[in-house]
Amino acid sequence: MNNKGFAISGIIYSLLILFLLLLFGILSIMGARKMILDKLKNEVMEELNGENSDTNKQYADNSGANMPELLDNMVPIKYENDNWVVADTKEKWYDYDAKEWANAVVLNTTKNVGDTVSESEIDLWYVWIPRYKYQLFNADNGSVNEQEIQIKFESGTDTTGIVKCTDNISGTDGTTSSETCTNASNGAWYTHPAFTLGTQELTGFWVGKFEVSGSTSKITIKSNVTSLRRQTVSSFFTAIQNINTTYNLNGDSHMMKNMEWGAVAYLSHSKYGINEEVYINNSNSFYTGRSGGNVGGSTNTVATQYPSSSTSSNIYYNYGYYTYDGKIVNYDGSIGDYASDRTLGTKASTTGNIYGVYDMSGGAWEYVMGNMVNSSGTFYSSSAGFSTPPDSIYYDSYTYGISYTTHSRGKLGDATKETLKTFGSNSGGWYSDYAYFPSTSDSWFYRGGYCLNGSNAGLFSFDDLAGGGSSNRSARAVACVRR
Repeated sequence: MNNKGFAISGIIYSLLILFLLLLFGILSIMGARKMILDKLKNEVMEELNGENSDTNKQYADNSGANMPELLDNMVPIKYENDNWVVADTKEKWYDYDAKEWANAVVLNTTKNVGDTVSESEIDLWYVWIPRYKYQLFNADNGSVNEQEIQIKFESGTDTTGIVKCTDNISGTDGTTSSETCTNASNGAWYTHPAFTLGTQELTGFWVGKFEVSGSTSKITIKSNVTSLRRQTVSSFFTAIQNINTTYNLNGDSHMMKNMEWGAVAYLSHSKYGINEEVYINNSNSFYTGRSGGNVGGSTNTVATQYPSSSTSSNIYYNYGYYTYDGKIVNYDGSIGDYASDRTLGTKASTTGNIYGVYDMSGGAWEYVMGNMVNSSGTFYSSSAGFSTPPDSIYYDSYTYGISYTTHSRGKLGDATKETLKTFGSNSGGWYSDYAYFPSTSDSWFYRGGYCLNGSNAGLFSFDDLAGGGSSNRSARAVACVRR
């Protein structure tokens, strides 16, 4: 081939190489473009269907309260048009600024968002208590009048209170006998200790809306039924723990501790709750969620609402006067129409409305897991039925004493020594509630008073017993997430 042929061939090969390079460049650009488009498409789809979508965000109110942590099988509900309905957690279903605490239930049937939930379909009913700190108002444990308790919700598991309290250990079984606190002066902020369970910090906990009912083999938490009674502390303790497996909650279920009672009482007496004395449950047959239409004084101030004039002056009656949602209970125990003033029923709750916790004044006395050590400084079962101490994370322990009016043995946050109007008196609690501290052989706290206690019953009422079963003693369940 002559030189001219070589030149032509070179030009052709060069053009071919340039063409291939151009083609490769175009394909590369198109491939990159496709990758970019695919990425944008995926981001859009994630925005529409994934966790980044506004439509997938969970509702949170403006109070700063931690969002409720639902356990397995818990269904959120809200009150709407005189009915409880299954709530959409992406929309408003609670509002602590408006005293509307979050409610959730475990059902015995399947429901969808927006469906009405009847009381017969509920097996367990809980109310969410978000993590908070409170401002000390009676740090020196003197006598103090009823007052609004200042509360600030904490974020997540943050502990922002400057007060630090520790229990002094006494006894070979590791029980605690006394409390030492630093920075504990009036005006200081204290993260409520009920939000610590062992080594775990809680964002909040669920408390039974009513006293426990059902049986020891299957606990229920329902309104308008008789509460479970006649059980020892250990029997209540075991039955309530079994709720977790019976209903597959996949969390922690335990009997209410004395400190947890205090946490609910303090939240109730803040701007987020009723912030006054709740109405008594005056049912002498211990029906849950009932109300006497007053705070438990010797005179029924709403006699005209009750259908039987022969009994309307009593502070108690077999079935109570009103249901938790404000309906009139008839003389024969049947439930009638709504009262002209529904708060005659709802003011028996911690919020003064239907969203709160009931039976914390009157109904049955409620055993709580608060135990006084014996004279040797170790766990004292007394007649409670424990052969060995329960795990120490599930009860609050108190110093031994021989007098039921040595209230200085109480702890910050448990609504005993801080909420005394008359220090050292057996009825010196706020609103003249009973204030008997465990002593000698009566080593257990029980709270709230019962239907016959009148003005001595209430959120701040506490008494001491040996721990055995009785017809006027019940208990309450608590549940939380365990990590």
